[in-house]
This record gives sequence, C-alpha cells and structure tokens, in this order.
Amino acid sequence: MKVLGTATALATGTTGFKTTGQHAVYLFNTHTAAAVATVRNAADGGDVGTIYVATGSGIVVHLADGQGLRGATTFFGTAIANAGY
Repeated sequence: MKVLGTATALATGTTGFKTTGQHAVYLFNTHTAAAVATVRNAADGGDVGTIYVATGSGIVVHLADGQGLRGATTFFGTAIANAGY
C-alpha cells in the first residue's frame, strides 16, 4: 500500500477525502464497537451507501470522482494509491 497522506479523523457533518479523480482511502475504526461510515456523492447532496467496519479493523475504500466519506471521529482515514501498489 502506497501512503499518500496523513491519517485524518472523519466527522459526521463534514465530508472528508473528496478529491478530483478516482482515489482510495484506508479507513480504520478505533472505536470499541463496530461503526458505520457513509460514502457521499460527488455533489455532497446525498449518501451513496454505508460501510460497517468491525472494532479495531481497517478496510480500503475505492471512491469515484468527487465522492467522499463521513463517519464518527473514531474513524481515521489515510489517502492511498488507488492501484499498482
């Protein structure tokens, strides 16, 4: 995995990791229980879907152009290379 940034906490009311072009984020749940993260559409006007992440676990989320993530501050995300690493 090629890391492209610094770990950043998500927020429930602000969409993070919105960028131009397809991209990927390593998303990690630091909470003591499973938690849900929300994928937002490019217009930031609605949800595309939700992802449940187990306690103390991380996943790679591939996002389309303009999409972003929202979630509790116990979620941390790091931009990573979308492919090739």
